[in-house]
Amino acid sequence: MTEPFELLETIRWTPDGGFFLLERHLHRMNQSAAHFHYQCSTSRLRARLERAVAGSSAAQRVRLLLAKDGEIRVECTPLDSDAATRMARLGIAASPIDPRDPFLFHKTTNREVYLHARRPDCDDVVLWNPDRQVTESTIANIVVDIDGRKVTPPVRCGLLAGTFRAELLESGAIQESIVTLDELRAASGVWLINSVREWWPATLHRDR
Repeated sequence: MTEPFELLETIRWTPDGGFFLLERHLHRMNQSAAHFHYQCSTSRLRARLERAVAGSSAAQRVRLLLAKDGEIRVECTPLDSDAATRMARLGIAASPIDPRDPFLFHKTTNREVYLHARRPDCDDVVLWNPDRQVTESTIANIVVDIDGRKVTPPVRCGLLAGTFRAELLESGAIQESIVTLDELRAASGVWLINSVREWWPATLHRDR
């Protein structure tokens, strides 16, 4: 039986720009609430977010959490502006994910599959499915340069549809395409992308 969990969105807030991709984050949380039958009020989510950053003068990493009964929690921590300046070291997960796992497609506090895949010698780990297709990392979507095209795996491979990923797809900056583990290893460029860090260049580290 699944332990109780909260729906989760992690959002970047800056004094000048406000909440980055807020509408996409709220839409995704609302979709997940409908899927799991959680009570969700978008207007209450907005109000709690605005209250949480009122008076802040520095960039914040904001965690928006929603319980099944509609209770809202907001956690703010200062945003590390230097986090993505160095190359991320990526490992590859030791075993495949189960693409039927619903928690891969919704952002929640049930992160067992991601925690199980983590490796202490790497910044992050690449997940893959039984067909040896890349899905995502434990904290981000993945973009790979293949023959001059920046591509990201499709959701059907078993991954979370990230908000920044959606923004890049809509603008045409990246395209969807299946990426195999062999193609990942041969790629001329690899990036982790999410709405907090945006682009984080990466390299495979101690590949298994």
